[in-house]
Amino acid sequence: MRFTFLIAFVLIVLSQIIFPQEITIPQNPLNGRLVFEEKGCIECHSIGGFGGTAGPSLTKDLYFGSVLELASIIWNHTPQMNRKFRQMRINRPQLTENEMLDLFGFLYYLRYLGEPGSVANGKKLLEIKGCVQCHSIGAKGGSIGPAFESIQQYASPLYILQAMWNHGPKMQEELKKSGVKYPTLTGQDVADISIYIRQATMGNSEIRMIPGDPGKGKEVFYDKGCDNCHLTEGKAKRILAPNLRKLELKKSVTETASSMWNHGPMMLKEMKKESIDWPQFKDHEMADLIAYLYFLGFEDKPGDSYRGERTFKEKECNNCHKTGGQGKGPDLTKIKKFDSPIKMVQLMWNHASQMEDLLILQNKHWPKLGTGDMCDLYAYLKNLTQK
Repeated sequence: MRFTFLIAFVLIVLSQIIFPQEITIPQNPLNGRLVFEEKGCIECHSIGGFGGTAGPSLTKDLYFGSVLELASIIWNHTPQMNRKFRQMRINRPQLTENEMLDLFGFLYYLRYLGEPGSVANGKKLLEIKGCVQCHSIGAKGGSIGPAFESIQQYASPLYILQAMWNHGPKMQEELKKSGVKYPTLTGQDVADISIYIRQATMGNSEIRMIPGDPGKGKEVFYDKGCDNCHLTEGKAKRILAPNLRKLELKKSVTETASSMWNHGPMMLKEMKKESIDWPQFKDHEMADLIAYLYFLGFEDKPGDSYRGERTFKEKECNNCHKTGGQGKGPDLTKIKKFDSPIKMVQLMWNHASQMEDLLILQNKHWPKLGTGDMCDLYAYLKNLTQK
């Protein structure tokens, strides 16, 4: 049930993903999951315990890099993947550019969902973090804050974190009065505490909170004045906090939210100095904000065309890809609309089997490519095809 619930979250959110710069929005957000199944990826890779075991589990060994980082991982494992295809008598699937984009968006988003919580650990954490000094649960604990039993049966830990955030300044005052240390939390702590509270709640309704819409999250970022201190693009109004794009927040939703919470005291102090109001979130706003921050890491850093040309020659790509159609591979200068990294990845994937066959005939090794190599190659090929 948990797996089905999380995948439902993914499919909802992918419908609104705003991919940065050259990455375009998938036409059908459901295709990421559909591509994964229809193209046979699930025959070798599992998600949440469902799928094959020939390849790594994509929820156990979570991927959370950029587009071309994932592309380099797939490229470097192409020979092993091709052997598996032959052993299992499966034809290597061909992908369109849109299918590749949907699939990459889906795989990238898996990391955002985070890990399941532990009821036992959640119970211990409420004691360790001092939560029960202000909140009661099971008729035990303090009465300064609301009893946990009265909380509705929330299906997302993010809703609890949003409520905590909104009451942050008041909570900090009460903690100072009572001499209780401000509780710092990890993303896993949040998952554990929320699932324990959910088990203990007496609420008769269940409020589900979607992970978030990155496009709306960008609006929230500016509406709530986050740009007063933080920078994601352009210029910040004040240089009081880190550039969030440089931090590369490739973390789960609970990890990112817990980081916000942990910096609460420092943020409140600086905001008071600058006479900035503490931002309040309602409905899905915190979820949207965190989704926006998460997808800042999907975009690759710009590559260098000159380094890309050198890589193209050092990896001997020019032995097969020659201008004028004189090589065994296609003339890359003839490719039209080479305006997205996804286009390069899609072409490399679809022709990987033929490439490997030619290299085997020539008694040559499969060329390894790092993320930087991929970025540089894209810069070179994009420049090459625009001449």
